[in-house]
Amino acid sequence: MIYWLNQWFSRHPYTIASAIFLILAVFGWRVLDWGERQLGFLLLLYFIMTLGIRLDEISRAIGGSGGREPDCLAVQLREIRAHLRHIQASLDKLPRRNGSSEHHERSDTHLNSTKTGDRT
Repeated sequence: MIYWLNQWFSRHPYTIASAIFLILAVFGWRVLDWGERQLGFLLLLYFIMTLGIRLDEISRAIGGSGGREPDCLAVQLREIRAHLRHIQASLDKLPRRNGSSEHHERSDTHLNSTKTGDRT
């Protein structure tokens, strides 16, 4: 019975949210004498909540972390580490350029000459 309710709630989130907000609006209007501002604020909260539900659906549709298990995340982290090692190995195979070290030496020489007052 509980499994069936969970399945129904997960398939119809807008129906549940709308029913809850409708009950709140009627209760606030009839019992608590809510005016336009309070009902308008409740409507704003309803729109924000439905937007959140929609974004959650989109996230799950494109593979978000909605129901992933920790084992799956551990596997993904291992894959990322393997890719990073492969990238590092590829970068280590590239020839190093000496132009960058010469540039640093020139800038150090320039800094030393400006400190002593010798301008070239």
